[in-house]
Amino acid sequence: MSIIIENALIKINEKLINNEFNNSLKIEIIGEGTIFITQNGAFTEPSDVECTMTSDLETFEGIINGTIKASGAFMSGRVKITGNISTAINLAQKLNSR
Repeated sequence: MSIIIENALIKINEKLINNEFNNSLKIEIIGEGTIFITQNGAFTEPSDVECTMTSDLETFEGIINGTIKASGAFMSGRVKITGNISTAINLAQKLNSR
């Protein structure tokens, strides 16, 4: 597992501590790896998901660090979403709340 994925798991899990997330989502970071997020937190172990988000590393890091808004990245095509888009919106709200 890359250090980028490890750091992302830590940041996502910290942000989800007090924010209940009852959905399942997969984040594919091109050239780095995949993160699965469920009601139990963020992991690298595969899981069935309702939604998949795909982005490049720069966009992903910007979203996690708060320098890029997920909605803007989606609208500009920097983030691709397949499946239940409301799941992606729900996660974005949770990650932006802290």
